[in-house]
Amino acid sequence: MVMMGATFRCNICGSPSIFMPSGDWREAPSCQTCGSSVRMRSVIHALTGRLYGAPRALPDLGPDPRAGLGLSDWEVYAAGLERVFHYRNTFYHQEPRLDISAPDPAFHGVADFLISSDVFEHVAEPVSAAFDGAWEVLRPGGVLILTVPYGDDPFTREHYPGVCDLKVLELGGDWIVVTRAANGGVGLDLKPVFHGGPGSTLEMRLFGLQDIFRALEAAGFGEVQLHEAADPEWGVFPPHSYGLPISAVRH
Repeated sequence: MVMMGATFRCNICGSPSIFMPSGDWREAPSCQTCGSSVRMRSVIHALTGRLYGAPRALPDLGPDPRAGLGLSDWEVYAAGLERVFHYRNTFYHQEPRLDISAPDPAFHGVADFLISSDVFEHVAEPVSAAFDGAWEVLRPGGVLILTVPYGDDPFTREHYPGVCDLKVLELGGDWIVVTRAANGGVGLDLKPVFHGGPGSTLEMRLFGLQDIFRALEAAGFGEVQLHEAADPEWGVFPPHSYGLPISAVRH
């Protein structure tokens, strides 16, 4: 149970804080010092729990020789990870570039951990390529920390199945998506879902939780864990059962 006004220590900046978010508890800033959200702290909670056997705060960690990669990670915890680990934050649209659906061979087998927080719902079909790419960049025994939005349906719902090209357009103050299928058919989505605001990053799918587990196992991951427990000490108060962190190990 989430308790508004509860005190916690932020596992990203190490500062004491009071849990008083406004808006979506998962995304709203709720550390008064660094502005971390429940999602951000949950990612670090899952990562340190996997790497050290128990959750830790980044400021408490000394230098660690292990290597990590992030996929457009939040800059505040990216800086903390960079201080502790041999860590690189990568991007799809700028350097250092990493297309997780087709990673350059230079990235193969380089990481002891990979963080992908709310990225896989935006990659083009087939999304299985992103899971395969995550396996490729990790070393054997490497840990994947994954968050994606998912719903009640056990199966993933693709918003644009079979589409080979799409355009996001603004029309009369509204945002729409125009698609072209491989067979030449043209489609129109009048109510697309964006993350980061209209016209920003387009949601390509809503995952089903069981499909995520199946995709991880098909890619070669094991020890899959859904991190659903609250941990008030570190400000991890899951607001609902959707989009919780999932961790898995490359076998």
